[in-house]
Amino acid sequence: MGRIFEVRKATMFARWDRMAKQFTRIGKEIAIAVKAGGGDPNTNPALRRCFQNAKSVNMPKDRVEAAIKRALGKEMDNYE
Repeated sequence: MGRIFEVRKATMFARWDRMAKQFTRIGKEIAIAVKAGGGDPNTNPALRRCFQNAKSVNMPKDRVEAAIKRALGKEMDNYE
């Protein structure tokens, strides 16, 4: 391919690695907030704060909703 492709590829993979770590961290925070105060952001300030964090790192809405469903649906490991 060429050297410029390798540079771009390394940049893309580094960015995707950072995004994956952020999304995982925020997903765990959402799960903890939902377990502590319920799934409604209007009554759960911790969940509202997690939503703001998710928006700030451009986390997809379906990932946020999936984290909420997982937290409400079944027992998870204790992340605290």
